[in-house]
Formats: sequence, C-alpha cells, structure tokens
Amino acid sequence: MSTRHRVALAVAVAAALIAPMYGCSYPGPWWPMGPHMAGYPGWYGPGPMPAGPGWNPGQTNPTVADVRAQLERWLAWQGNPRLRLGEVVERDADTIAADVVTRENSLVQRYLVDRRSGWWRITEDEK
Repeated sequence: MSTRHRVALAVAVAAALIAPMYGCSYPGPWWPMGPHMAGYPGWYGPGPMPAGPGWNPGQTNPTVADVRAQLERWLAWQGNPRLRLGEVVERDADTIAADVVTRENSLVQRYLVDRRSGWWRITEDEK
C-alpha cells in the first residue's frame, strides 16, 4: 500500500470516527443536519430557505399569540439588543402580519404568516 493510500485511509477512518460526535451520520461533502442543529429557532425560516424566524409548516392555523411567541423567541436567540418585536396583527382570516423593529420603532422586516400552510414570507407591503 502506498503512502498516498495510507493517508487517504487514515483520513477516512478519522472522519468516520469524528462525524458521530458532531451529530453527522456519515462524513462527506454534504454533511446532514445533526441533532445538535435540530430545534434552533430560525434554522428553517420563511419559505423553503433558511432565513428568519420560521414556522413549522406542519402546524397550521397559528394564532397571533403563537406568532408573537415565535418571534420573541427568535429575537432573543438572535441576541441583538437593538431589535424588538413590533406590531403583530391579524390581517384577514388567512394572514397574520408581524413586524420586527428597532428600539426607535423603525421597521426592519415585515413578515406575513399564511395560517393555512404555516409558512412565513418577507413582504414589502404597507400595512
């Protein structure tokens, strides 16, 4: 066995032994999400891409209180003392609007929550 093969084998064995410690089921270029990442607020955000507070798409018909609680947890997790939760209102039977604002009440981001699907999306709409 050549030196190159021994080094490759050693790296593969080390990766196979280290990967479970980080919650990965296998080493490779596409490491799956392990249990150490599951449950973090904001990991899966509005829509299908990770970005923002998110919502469990399996949970439908969230209330204004549910959306408020989710955003408060997400903002606390972000750790930015200059951001706070703004107004959270029911726009209609299918939509809840939620604002993230600065301490000076400047709008940072507005989210719309589809109550039927549970998905969040970022919007530029006025109230």
